[in-house]
Amino acid sequence: MSVHYIYIDDDPNSNNKIQGFEKKDHLSIETVQHEDSWELQMGFLKQRESSIDGLILDLKLDDLPNKNDQRANFRGTSLAQEIRTRQKEGVLNSFPIVLFSANDKIKLSLENSGKDLFDVYIDKSNINVESFSYYTPKLIALAEGYKKITNCKQLNNIFNLNVSYLDSRFVSEYEKIKYFPAHVQARFLITEFLEKQGLLIDENVLASRLGIDKTSSQDWELLKAKLACVQYSGVFCEGWQRWWAHMVETWWDNEVIHATSLRSLSAPNRVDYIIESMGLEKLQSAQRIEKCDSDEFWTICKAYNRPLDPIDGLLIEGQDNLYPWQEPEYVSIDAALKKRNVELWHGIADVEKERFDELKVVYSHR
Repeated sequence: MSVHYIYIDDDPNSNNKIQGFEKKDHLSIETVQHEDSWELQMGFLKQRESSIDGLILDLKLDDLPNKNDQRANFRGTSLAQEIRTRQKEGVLNSFPIVLFSANDKIKLSLENSGKDLFDVYIDKSNINVESFSYYTPKLIALAEGYKKITNCKQLNNIFNLNVSYLDSRFVSEYEKIKYFPAHVQARFLITEFLEKQGLLIDENVLASRLGIDKTSSQDWELLKAKLACVQYSGVFCEGWQRWWAHMVETWWDNEVIHATSLRSLSAPNRVDYIIESMGLEKLQSAQRIEKCDSDEFWTICKAYNRPLDPIDGLLIEGQDNLYPWQEPEYVSIDAALKKRNVELWHGIADVEKERFDELKVVYSHR
């Protein structure tokens, strides 16, 4: 079944920018210029709502006139806000809204409150083949996921798992919003469940916890196939490949070695046990980042995207209000001292600054 998006932009040649997202038999994107007026634009969406699975918007719609030589008197954020309001009132079907704009425009023009209007942001200025392959599954998953959370209120069906296995605090929080508009639920699930390590872990953290250097391990994909039984298969799973953290540990106990805790083993030992039990000899253990002492990896360095034991990391700022089921993010000492890829982690948490100052002194003398 094909998912159909409408892309609204002011550029008549904008179709060239999004063709790479389209996937035969799975995703189609119809490009249109903005209407002459606000009223006509909302009327267009209402008229087409039964065929809209998702909407893609540019942030600025007034740079170029449309085919009637009219410039838009509204922006992508104001249009998204009105759509969300009407969806909340039940006068417009619920569907995802994706912001497709140049990153500098997003930073300059999008207030924090406006960010909640969009499910995903795609930087138009840096779009490439890799971006298309990364975001296309997300576009499809968003459209299908919206329908699921709109039509289904049984949490077991939404997560494709008996929720009795989940953290009761997460279940309680989601129960509070499960009758809210679909975009509110989607925002919560994406930002607080899928994109935060905790109940679920992504591929890089999965590799870290298994002690594996996935980039140099030829059998990594074969091992992932064996872990299909613990992979998340609930709403939005097609766009966010994740694994249940608690099930990975159960899998280790049942399938690898019951007698020894995964957390307490070094990376080489973890890999040895996997090779011995699974016969996957082309797995390589991950190596410590410079200035790290432990290889009992459990997370990743945000700057290097490499396995890290939290004991060798520094807490990243802006994590004071994590939910109880979420795990904090870290940057390695080496990356922090060398200021590597700062745009990915921004800064050290206040609670770590005294320790960081001491580390700077220690390593300045080496």
